[in-house]
Amino acid sequence: MDPIKRRKIILTVLLITTLGNYGSISSTEDTRAVVFLSIFAIGASTALLLREILSKEKKE
Repeated sequence: MDPIKRRKIILTVLLITTLGNYGSISSTEDTRAVVFLSIFAIGASTALLLREILSKEKKE
């Protein structure tokens, strides 16, 4: 398997996992450190996935 495609798959699974994690803990009203870190992880995963997608398109 192509390493770039493998990274995209891993980052997609990581993003889905972080979204699921946030969905399970977002029912509380206050913003705790865990919620903040979960939101940060979602942003970081999205940024890495977009970087992988856009870098592949620039090469082609």
